[in-house]
Amino acid sequence: MVGKKVVHHLMMSAKDAHYVGGLVNGARIVNQWGDVGTELMVYVDGDISLFLGYENIEFLAPVYVGDFMEYHGWIEKVGNQSYTCKFEAWKVATQLDRTDADLSGVATPGTAATACEPPVLCGRATGSLFIAKKDQRGPQESTFMDRKHPGE
Repeated sequence: MVGKKVVHHLMMSAKDAHYVGGLVNGARIVNQWGDVGTELMVYVDGDISLFLGYENIEFLAPVYVGDFMEYHGWIEKVGNQSYTCKFEAWKVATQLDRTDADLSGVATPGTAATACEPPVLCGRATGSLFIAKKDQRGPQESTFMDRKHPGE
């Protein structure tokens, strides 16, 4: 890993619902990974970058309205102008009625929630990002000082 992990926290809201039952479209996860990747590029070389694409996108567990998510990303490899990043989406809290918990005695089951212990891995992917050599300004955050482009 180059530098440090970047983590974004977000609660899935009604505007994120795409399917019946409040299920969130997997594209919402991919969208968040784009923001995580952009933040990584700012830290590593001082530019918002271009996202070249993803490979090996896997959706592993459903995400619903009301879920609290963490979107993780880190740089695995630095090329001359490209960066290979890994991304994960973790569910860290969910509504109680989405679990197998006993809801008897819960006054308002529609708003009851719980932490996911352990967190649930909902998605993972590998992404490639690009910063032109002329736009690379060097590390902008101290934990990324160890990044080296080939030939440096």
